[in-house]
Amino acid sequence: MAASEERDSVAPPSVRDHLANERTLLAWIRTALTVIALGFLVDRLALESEPSGLASLAGVGLVILGGIVAVAGGYSYTAARREMRTGTYRPQVGLHLAIVGAVVIGAIVVAIYMVGFS
Repeated sequence: MAASEERDSVAPPSVRDHLANERTLLAWIRTALTVIALGFLVDRLALESEPSGLASLAGVGLVILGGIVAVAGGYSYTAARREMRTGTYRPQVGLHLAIVGAVVIGAIVVAIYMVGFS
């Protein structure tokens, strides 16, 4: 067997691989629900304390971000499942970096908001 054939051959997915993929999906969903709940909380608190509506907009943005995280998790799960079955698994680096970027941008916006209104 040639060296390139050894590198390209992938062992068939085990039950452990599929269960790990399911646990990862559950982590995505937990994160999405947490972001949605945080957005709901920010929106409700904004209604009580700030008439300008900026905090309410931030809350709605967090709810939308939570939905995007859930969709990204579902996509990541189905792509990994399909790729494990065909032996062509590649990590979704771009997807993960996009979510990290969205969180960093959100954190910067919240920090600026906190500094400006404290």
